[in-house]
Amino acid sequence: MFKKSRVSLLLLTGIVFPVLADTIRCEVIDDGIEKIKCIFETKRKAEERTTTFLWHSESHPQDDRERTIDLPANHGSVYDYRYLRGRAPGIWRVSVTLTSENGTLSRTEHYFLLEDNKIINQKE
Repeated sequence: MFKKSRVSLLLLTGIVFPVLADTIRCEVIDDGIEKIKCIFETKRKAEERTTTFLWHSESHPQDDRERTIDLPANHGSVYDYRYLRGRAPGIWRVSVTLTSENGTLSRTEHYFLLEDNKIINQKE
C-alpha cells in the first residue's frame, strides 16, 4: 500500500509542476569516472525532436564540442556529458538547440565555472 502512495505522489508531482521553460542543469558525477553531466529539460510533445549540445570554453576553445542527440516523442529530457579529466578550468557555456519536426528552433544556454574539478557556481 505504501508503494502505491509513492507512485501516486510522483505522478501528481509531474502534473502539478510541469516544465514551464526549457532548462539546463549541470553537475559533476562520479560513477567510477568523474564526468560533467548536463541535463536539458523541455515540455513533452508527441513528436520526435533533435537537440544539439554545444560545449564552449571561453579560455580554451579547442576544448569545445558539438553533439546531436535525438529526443524521442513524449520525452521531456535528454543529457550529454563530458569526462572531467582534461576539461579546461574557467567559465563554460553549454547551449542546447532544440529542433522540432517542422523545423522550428529554440535555444537555451547555461553557464558554469569549473575550478579544481568542481562546478563552483552557476548562472542562468
